[in-house]
Formats: sequence, structure tokens, C-alpha cells
Amino acid sequence: MRAEEVLSQRYFDREPLNASVPEALEIGMRLEKLRVVSRIRSIPPADLVALGLDWFLRGAVNDLNDIEAPWNQYRGSGTSPEIPRAEEVLQQRFIAREQLKASVPLELQLPHRLAMYKVSNRALRKVPVADIVAVAMDRWLRLMGF
Repeated sequence: MRAEEVLSQRYFDREPLNASVPEALEIGMRLEKLRVVSRIRSIPPADLVALGLDWFLRGAVNDLNDIEAPWNQYRGSGTSPEIPRAEEVLQQRFIAREQLKASVPLELQLPHRLAMYKVSNRALRKVPVADIVAVAMDRWLRLMGF
């Protein structure tokens, strides 16, 4: 089941997802900006994290048509040029990090899917799951214009 379908339900169980993401990516601030600019203040940031990670784990097509309505309508003016790409930041030896804590829908099995994604991609076997989360959220936020 897609994140959009799960999030449209009134009630669903949640599970914790914790990741230490690079501060330079400003993921928390970008999620909050998406909420305010799009006037979706009632949507918890954790649900936006679930949408972004689900999108990435389903194949991460760089197209808003891959995101179902109404979620595909929330567009920003573009990512600030001061925010480097996640792949660039993660190449640095020492990275200041911040915690990204989200209570995501249990039905999406995001922690399990992230672990499987890591195992399924040989080149990522030694990469921390938090770095995969950082790349996924950065790509999704850029697609959304934040």
C-alpha cells in the first residue's frame, strides 16, 4: 500500500523511525517550510517523512505524477542554492548531524524496507540507514520545491 493511501485513513498504527541526518541539509526546516507554505499545518512532519521515504523506496521517479493527489499539489519555489545535495554532504569526513525522529505508519514498514533496500544494493551494505534516509528526504524535498 502506498503512503498516500495509508495517510488517507482516519486511524492507523505507527512505529518509530529515527535517523541522524546531516545538519547542512536542513531537512527539519524544509519540512516545516513545506507545511507552512502549502497551508497543511495540520499534517504532522512525520507523515511528510513517510511520504518522502515511501516515494524513494518505490523507485524515486523525479516526477510529481508519481505522487498521488492531493500531495502532488504542494510545490515550493525551489530549493535554496545554499543547501548542498545530500550525496555531496555525505562525502565529507566529519558531518554535523541532527536527529530526525518520526512516528511513521506501521503498515508502510519503512524501517524494514530501508533495511531491505540497503541489503539489496551491494554498494550500500556499509552505508548507515540514516544516510539513505538523508538522501531520500533531500531528493523528495527537492522534487517538491523545498
